[in-house]
Amino acid sequence: MPVTISGTGSITGAGLNKKIEAFTASGTWTVPAGVTYAIAHMMGGGGSIGDSSTANAGGDSSVAFAGGTVTAKGGAPDDYSSTLTAPSVAGPDNTGRGAIGQAGAYPRRGGDSQWIVAGDAVTPAASITVTVGAGGTAGTNGAAGGSGYVFIEYYDG
Repeated sequence: MPVTISGTGSITGAGLNKKIEAFTASGTWTVPAGVTYAIAHMMGGGGSIGDSSTANAGGDSSVAFAGGTVTAKGGAPDDYSSTLTAPSVAGPDNTGRGAIGQAGAYPRRGGDSQWIVAGDAVTPAASITVTVGAGGTAGTNGAAGGSGYVFIEYYDG
């Protein structure tokens, strides 16, 4: 079975023709001919950390299905009002993970984003807006949260 996660991929088997569109940046998905249902798997951006409450929340990821927009909330910022005492580490890209660091004896971590899986009916040839949440911007002396992602799963054939 061939499987590709970056870009457009497919999983095939007896009577099965499953495809995945991967979005690591915002864009538009055009529904292929014959496709009438799709499932969105998504995470928003992770929250950042920073000195003295300067951290920022991660952005939301969403898919605007005709039946309504499905949204995965971004992670909360780390809002301790203290100074970081060790180097911070950014959340990895396209994971929705929060940044990490240390303030004295206390670990600091931006919040991980929400993970959502939801499906809806779609119309062939329709354009569906896909938003990929950015990681929260690093606060003073801190680190940014990891950006989010959206995968759209559908079956054709």
